[in-house]
Order: sequence, then structure tokens, then C-alpha cells
Amino acid sequence: HQCVYARLPALSIARSSAQVPCIAVSHARARRWSRAYMLHALLSAACSFKLPALDLKLPSPSLAEDGRFGGGGYATALRVCADVLSSPNDSGGWRELGTLLHGKGRLDASAMALRRATQIEPLDSEAHVALAEVLRAAGRFEEAFASLRTAEAIDGRPNQALCYAGYGDRGGSSRGGGATSATDAVDFDALARRVGEVWLTEVASEEECEWVIATAEEHNAAKGGWACRQPRFAPEGTVANAVRAPDMLVADEPRLLAWLNEKCDHTILPALEAQFGIPARELWLYDTFLLKFSGTPGESGLGVHVDDDGFGLSFNVLLSDPADFEGGGTRFPPNAFSSEEAVYTPRRGQMLSHYGGLRHASVPCTGGLRYIMVGFVRAERLGGGRGPG
Repeated sequence: HQCVYARLPALSIARSSAQVPCIAVSHARARRWSRAYMLHALLSAACSFKLPALDLKLPSPSLAEDGRFGGGGYATALRVCADVLSSPNDSGGWRELGTLLHGKGRLDASAMALRRATQIEPLDSEAHVALAEVLRAAGRFEEAFASLRTAEAIDGRPNQALCYAGYGDRGGSSRGGGATSATDAVDFDALARRVGEVWLTEVASEEECEWVIATAEEHNAAKGGWACRQPRFAPEGTVANAVRAPDMLVADEPRLLAWLNEKCDHTILPALEAQFGIPARELWLYDTFLLKFSGTPGESGLGVHVDDDGFGLSFNVLLSDPADFEGGGTRFPPNAFSSEEAVYTPRRGQMLSHYGGLRHASVPCTGGLRYIMVGFVRAERLGGGRGPG
């Protein structure tokens, strides 16, 4: 790396007994070049992981093998940190550093970097949204809402995370919602006992499921076809990035959004409250989308993964008639709660819900069309990477 980053002082790569890369910088050289101290601090955060509770989501043993953060692992971390040091007034560099740190669970350092990006370029809506995602993960909901509203004011587009029922009544406690009270007792022991559970709950009738599919198809036909967004934390070149199942955000279709919010109020969030013991008013549904699986390569399902950063709650609702597709279902490999694999095949209209950090995968769809609706939910008491347990 000395040849590539000639402006940096000589650095030596060392590995701890746990094989986690770290950086050793000579004190004499660091005194002669003060920015080396900052590089060391940045890399210490950028090249280390904060594991979710119960070790439900395990990182790769070597950063060089970890493709979730740009495919380069340690080299990516070094490049991003070097970019920030060489161009400290470039908001893009700080935003990229913040995103990298978020992916590694270093929430405080990530928020610092992203906040710096917004200070340098106050009209960078992407940086405000990225900051909101980190603050949400940290359980700092009101600050997250403020960042999302700022981004909304900049680009004039509503963010889906402000649209759904639940925490804050579609927009934060300032609009009538209820944040977690300081006097609320958080029984993490009880919560930890629940996170290994997978529930099935009836949430929609066959007629409703038919209507949701028809409405989604009508919406996407009108705009020229379904989108195929890149999966979360799946950079170019990774196995997960090969998945391009057609998808759409529920919030993009007003009729579907109204239907979902009614379901959240009356069925979905109360069911999650019953399952995890967290009051529905504290649950923030921030991402909901439809997926359209088929037997086409790259559209049959997702491999083993955790949802988003693994600290939230997740659900998916089967919209299709099981007679309309082959295969399908959700598979949970052995984990901290079970030594055996479990496979769930919900009925039409059933919601499968679980802790987002439980590793799971799609049972591949081998024929026909399988429509599901997926949602990611957070709670302040699960923030900061604390998780249950």
C-alpha cells in the first residue's frame, strides 16, 4: 500500500490472536506527521467489527474475505480513510467512510463521519438519509426523524421510513407518537428468550392478497416494469449481489400504503408486540417492499443472510397461492436456539415474523411466481447494537 498511498507514512500490518487486522504506527513517525494519528483511529474503527447480540450475525474472519463493504475488505478501509485524510473537506469521502463504519456496526464513529459530511455539504440529501439510518440503528429515533425530514426538504421526495404506521404515528413523537419512556423497564432477559422464536400469524385474506398482487402489477406496468434493486449490503462481485428479484417499495403505491398501515395498526404490529413483548407504539416500520420470485436464475430467492444490519425485527407475508409456484418458503439453519434446521412454508396471507439477526434463507422458487411482502422494524430498546441478551 506504500506505493499506492505515497503521501502516508510507512505502516505495518499486524494481526491480533483473533486474526482481526489492526495498524501499528511508529510513535516517532506519528509525531512528525500528526495525521497518522487520525489514520490510526479511523482504521481502528473501520477494520474492526461490533458483533450483534448472541453472535447471531458473524462477520468473515478476515476483512480481505469480506465482500459486503465494496469487495476489498481491508484495502477498501485503507483507501476510504486515506481519501478522508487527503481531502478532509470532501463530503463524499466522509459519507463513504460513514457508510463503511455503519456496515461494520461502528455506529458512533459512523454517525460522526456522516454528520461531518452533512456539515461540509448541508444539501447532500444522501448523507442525511445515511445519517438517519445510523441514528435509527443506534436507537436515537428522534434524531433519525429529524435527519429524514431534512433530506425530504432538500429533494422534495418523501422517505418511506416516514410513511408507515407504528412509532411516532407516521412521523416521530412530535406528531403524536410515543417514544420509550425513561422509566420503562427493559427486560432484556425475557426478550432474549423470545428471539429464537418464529411465529406465523394470519394477517390477510385470499381476496386481499389477490388485490395486493393485482395493484402491484398495475403500478409497475404503468411505470414501465418492476425495479430490481441491489440487495442491502451486497456490493458488486459478491454472491448476494447476483440476486435481482423484481421488487417495489410499498410506500410508492398510495393504495398499498393505506392498506399496509391499516394492517399494521390492527394486526402486524400487535402481533410483533405479542411475540417480542415490545409495545406496538415503540415499533418503527421503516422499510417494506414486495418481492416477486420465479424460477428465473437470480430471481428464485435469497441465500443465507440476516435482515439489514441484524438488530431489528422482520416479517414477510406470503401473497401468492401456493398452487401458483413450486418450491418457496423460509429456511433457518441451526443457530444458538436450535441445533436443527427449520423450514417454514406459510399459507397464503400468513405473516412469518422473527428477529432480524437470525440467519435465514429463501427456499428457492423453482417455477411459477411467488409474491411476498417483507418488512423491517426497529425499536429504540434494540438500538445501539445492544440487541436482546
